[in-house]
Parts: sequence; structure tokens; C-alpha cells
Amino acid sequence: MGWLQKIFGKAKPKANAEYNLNVSMKGYEPTFTSFGANILYSDIVLSALKMKARFFGKLEPKHIRIRDDKTELVTDSSVARLLRQPNDFQTMYDFLTQAFFMREKDSNCFIYADYYISNANQRIYTGLYILLPCMTPIIQQDESGKLFIRFQFVNPSREVLFPLEDIIIWKHNMEDNQFLGGGRFSGMANGDLLNSLQAYTTSKEAVAEASKLGCLIDGIIKVNAYVSDNEKTQQIRNQFIDDLKTNKSGIGVLDNGAEYQNIQRSLKMVDAATLREIKENVLLHTGVTIEMLEGKFGESEKEAFYENWIEPAAISLAQAMSKVFFSQWQTSYGDRVELYPMKIQLMSTSEITKVVQATIAAGVFTLDEYREMYGYAPLPNGEGLARPRGYNNLDNEFGGGTNEGKTNEGNQA
Repeated sequence: MGWLQKIFGKAKPKANAEYNLNVSMKGYEPTFTSFGANILYSDIVLSALKMKARFFGKLEPKHIRIRDDKTELVTDSSVARLLRQPNDFQTMYDFLTQAFFMREKDSNCFIYADYYISNANQRIYTGLYILLPCMTPIIQQDESGKLFIRFQFVNPSREVLFPLEDIIIWKHNMEDNQFLGGGRFSGMANGDLLNSLQAYTTSKEAVAEASKLGCLIDGIIKVNAYVSDNEKTQQIRNQFIDDLKTNKSGIGVLDNGAEYQNIQRSLKMVDAATLREIKENVLLHTGVTIEMLEGKFGESEKEAFYENWIEPAAISLAQAMSKVFFSQWQTSYGDRVELYPMKIQLMSTSEITKVVQATIAAGVFTLDEYREMYGYAPLPNGEGLARPRGYNNLDNEFGGGTNEGKTNEGNQA
């Protein structure tokens, strides 16, 4: 509750201010359809969405500065610290995974970057928090033309007004509104997905019902008696049921007054090919295949998945963060956020080996960077900061020069 109180206390509107609904440039207020809680009730859709979120969580956001075509990694800024530890409750993996999930579910993920103003009149960022409003927020403007975004929260129950420039809005399914993601066409696509999910659910229920039916009546007793002979009919029925309960045999013992007639039953089951086709039709909306859910996809499939789904989302989030974190002056000096796929194994071991062989003579990577490609931990005492030039020479990371046939022991200097 501490950080919530701090945020809510900061976002007070002006006294006597007038706020007008800000509509899209098309002149009407769009209707937004959430990605759909009903859709997430499906096990297959939820599994696909969680797999994509876990994949996205492997990305590593960095604060970089690009000047004169040279990229510098900034590690000592408040933004850089947030990108390593977003808040007191989440790791960056947790944060990115949840943010991606909310963006897929609601077509928007709203992130508040908490900050204070330093003595040098600069923003010092202290935390990143994913906001979970109970309904689609409203974009408004005051009499001066400044834009605000109004959220409605359930726990605690209150309405909060933020300056639009303070909220990171990570959009998805951009359509007919420049402020928020989602729209009428996404809702129509969701309707088609719901139809596919209904077919998938019906198919699964049909299999279950057929299985139940297989455990029901296998035959009937034909009693050769007059209708008035109720006592004899009841006795035969009770004896037949008792024999089945005690599992003496598959058929009860009958006398000459009754005979057993078997029922031939042919159960119609959904074949595996049809069920798989229905599954694939559902997964078509998510960008995930059955093989990917089973962990059987190779490098080419993984690379295609990354380029089509993960990389566009990473670019979108990086730009949304940069827009809030950095002023126009900082942006003009090349400050930005980038998300790198450092933990995503997009290449096979043989392909990594080819990269090593092609770059080792030029000193492109350090020993630790080569080791990271294979999944190994960094070398101790800074030994991995040396740059190989060929298989025998090492360049000192800090001072240049080479060391023939020995490890670099002076890297800490």
C-alpha cells in the first residue's frame, strides 16, 4: 500500500479544472473490446499466451546512448537501475512476463514510472509499477490543452488522474485510436476465436461423453413372464444387479424364465486428426504451434517466432519507455532503451561455433561473451574480459596490447 498511496497522492487534479473527453481524430469515441477473459478460460489459449510471456521475459532491457554511430551502455543512471530491478516486489523477468501478459489480454499495458525531482531539477526514477485498472481508462484534457489519463481502480476503490506523459502505455493491436491499443476489429477477431474455442470445447466434451457412455448399459434382460407376474420379474432383476455388483461374472445367472440380450453399440469418437486441426485453428490466433507448446520447435521456428512476435513487442516497449524516461534534450543526445535477446538461444551450437570461428581473429567479443553464447558462466577475477585475437593471443580489454599464450591477469587495473 505504500507505493500506491505515494502514487495516488501525487496524481491530484487541479482545483476547479475542467476536463474534456479527448476523442480520436476520426471524430468519434472508439469502443474497446478487451482481449477477453472468456478466451483465457481456454487451457490451450492460456498455455500459448504464457509461453509467449515467458519467452519475452528473457529479454534484457538496457539504457544505451548512441552518439556518432557509437553505442555506449549506460549503467549508472536511475533508468539503468530500474531496468535491472524495477521495484521492490518483482525481478525484471517477473515484470516483463506480467507486462506482456497484460498487453496480450487487454491490448494495453499501463506502467507508472515513479520518480522525484532532484536539486538539479532532474527526474530520478525509483520504481516501475504495472497498473491494473478495472475498466478502460479515459483520455482527457484540461483547459490548457494538457492531456491526462483517468483510471478506475477496485482495490483500493478510487479514481486517479495521471498526466498522460507520466504513463508508459504499451499498446497492442493498434487500430483507430492514437492513444490506446485495441478496437472494434480486434473484437471481431476475438469473436472468430471464440467460435473456434467453442468447437474445440465441444470436441473435448464429446470425447468425455463417449467415454461415459462406454460404461453404461451393455445389455437388457428379457423376462418371459406375464405382466401380472411382478414378484418373479422383480426377483430376476434384483438377482441380475446383485451378480453385477459382486462381479461374479459379466452376466447374471438367469433361469428359464428370462433371457439376456446384448446391445451392440458403436461409439463415435472425434478422430485425432480432426481434434488437431481444431487445435491448430485456435492456435492460429496466438502465433504458437502445437510443437512449440510441446517444446519441439527448432532454430528456424524459434527465429521466425522471435521475429514475428517477440521482436516487434520489444521494439514497441522500448520506444514507449524511452518516450517517458527521456526528455527531448536527452533523446537528441541519443539516450534510449533497448531490449536485447541475450538469454534467448536463437542459434544451435554448431551455428554458434561458426560465429566464434568467424570472429575470434578480429577480437569482436570477449572471452566471457563467447562463454555466454554457450551458456557458461563468466571467468573469475576478470579473466573473461580479455579479447581473443586468434586462438593464442589475448587483447587486454582496458589497455590494448597482447599477451602471448597466457591469461590476462591485469584486467582489474
